[in-house]
Amino acid sequence: MRKTRMQIGLALAAALMLVGGCGGGTGDKAPGALVMDQAEYEGWEIALVEMRIEKNEQFADPENSPLPAANLAGFEGLNYYFPQAELRFRTPFLADAGTDTVVLTKRKGDVVKYIRRGEVRISHGGRDHTLPIFGPADTSHGNYLWLPFSDQTSGQDTYGGGRYLDIELDAEGMVDLDFNYAYNPLCDYNPEKYNCTLPPDESRLDFAVEAGEKTFGVSH
Repeated sequence: MRKTRMQIGLALAAALMLVGGCGGGTGDKAPGALVMDQAEYEGWEIALVEMRIEKNEQFADPENSPLPAANLAGFEGLNYYFPQAELRFRTPFLADAGTDTVVLTKRKGDVVKYIRRGEVRISHGGRDHTLPIFGPADTSHGNYLWLPFSDQTSGQDTYGGGRYLDIELDAEGMVDLDFNYAYNPLCDYNPEKYNCTLPPDESRLDFAVEAGEKTFGVSH
């Protein structure tokens, strides 16, 4: 019987997860930046700008903003790098076979449990880099894939406690890993109210990720 496109995609996703769970695929070269033609680039850039406008509107709304009241009056928008197409990647999600919990530290010294769901690999600056992907150990408030990271901009242009990326898999088990969507933990906007999870040491990149959100403190 002929398989549908969705069935093929799901089968491929399962195969990719099995490869990741068995520790395979590590010998393959990690993918470099995603190549886009002019139309794809323009669509990507428009979507990115629209996301930033929507987030600024949310932050300006007193009912939805994480900002303290003192910062709302003069709020003109969050700080971003210019779009950097070379920091967007399409890469396989390599799932972990186990479900052991890991303990991550929060800014104020508390800890929280996550499950290391897998990893992604990218090539940048002539080197391969691996980043772990986590999911919540307690799924009562939702189940998701999440990538915290720090890099050479952390504590300089970007928040010292690292930044986050939300991770989604497509039907082929691939991740659109776009650092232009990197965002700050809520601690950067309101450190008195929030206590955010810090990226572990293995999530430290040894190059400057000059894409996505800058620290709120700059020029505010």
